[in-house]
Amino acid sequence: MDLNEQSSPADAAWAFLVDFYGRVGVSEACLVLQDEAGLDVVEMLMLVYADIALGKSLSNGEIAAMRAGMSSWRQDVVLPLRALRRTLKPAREDIADNAKEQLRAQIKKAELTAERLQVDFLARWLENATSGGPALAATLSGLIPEHSHSSTVEKALAQIIALAQAGRVAPTQRPAAP
Repeated sequence: MDLNEQSSPADAAWAFLVDFYGRVGVSEACLVLQDEAGLDVVEMLMLVYADIALGKSLSNGEIAAMRAGMSSWRQDVVLPLRALRRTLKPAREDIADNAKEQLRAQIKKAELTAERLQVDFLARWLENATSGGPALAATLSGLIPEHSHSSTVEKALAQIIALAQAGRVAPTQRPAAP
């Protein structure tokens, strides 16, 4: 799908994120960055989108302002839904597996909807952002908390950066749709 055919900036951003996340190795790298470094994957992918699709490299101040605008939504809605979904992942003796999986699927859908609303907010926010921040690699590296720099995190981050930079030239091979 051509991003220029989207009906709104939020639709274009969402299409970009879904496309980028579907690239080989991206979902696995994002999960490492989320679980081991506490990274907000939506925020990170929106920074990739801003750089590649909009030509905007955000400053540290703009990133802080963007985070401030979304922090309560992420803390109050996205993270609790994710925690609840993950709580339901292991088998349980007290609830039938099929019923538990149906509930887990509904919660996953709600979590994705919450993330889509986060993308909508961030896409609107990016309309007024300026360019003037560091290169994408430095921006993404700056998202990793100092205490979270492990070889696994560094490898995952390097993979995201490489795929983002490759995305400027040509799309990478994508897995078949599920």
